[in-house]
Amino acid sequence: MLEGKTVFVSGGTGYLGSEICRKAANYGAQVIFSYHSQGEKAEELQKEILKARAIPINFLDVSDIRAKIELLYSEIGKIDVLVNNAGIAQVMPLPLVEEDDVDLVMDVNIKGVFFVTKHIVKGMIRNKRGTIVNMSSIAGTRMYDVPVTYAMTKAAANGLTWSLASELKRFGIRVNAVVPGLLEGGIGKGVPEKLLLDFIAHCAAGRLGTAADVAELVCFLASDRSSYINGQCIAVDGGI
Repeated sequence: MLEGKTVFVSGGTGYLGSEICRKAANYGAQVIFSYHSQGEKAEELQKEILKARAIPINFLDVSDIRAKIELLYSEIGKIDVLVNNAGIAQVMPLPLVEEDDVDLVMDVNIKGVFFVTKHIVKGMIRNKRGTIVNMSSIAGTRMYDVPVTYAMTKAAANGLTWSLASELKRFGIRVNAVVPGLLEGGIGKGVPEKLLLDFIAHCAAGRLGTAADVAELVCFLASDRSSYINGQCIAVDGGI
């Protein structure tokens, strides 16, 4: 499904990002993933996925983002697929949130994603083709008990998807978003048990999602099999 494609996954060492890397490699892609502080996990993932390549990128440093991607393009020439997966969340109530907390989440989840996209898209425009998959969340589409800053940034991911799909269509670049519900791992581990049980009770699938559930949809949207899908935010939430 992804044979011959080069797939760049930001935040590749996390629960969801690592599974996206595995699935993409299993479907035949050359996988490149970014990481920041998880050097040991990045090394382990490279050993597990022989085709994978890890690149350290600091999402809080726009100059580092630009330099690393420019260097990457000078070495490989093309990136067919960008999966904007990197992101963070801080679990704290609104009255305790300080300016630095807001800046951190916004800088990683919005500003960092924006500039990674900007610099990778330059190469896609040159090649007149490409696919972008943004990782959104149920937190950005529904009234849900989640950290406010995280919900804001995931709503922004949807807006980014629609706007980019419109702007980049003339270059043959498709942009879609995947909207996961609650998952077993990753950020889902920090959700109180009461909320998890409430989600399961209202979920048609009767369970939490897995990274594999989400990664399958990401790979489909990254492939040419989804060539008639553009500008969509597609839920994979078990039916809420």
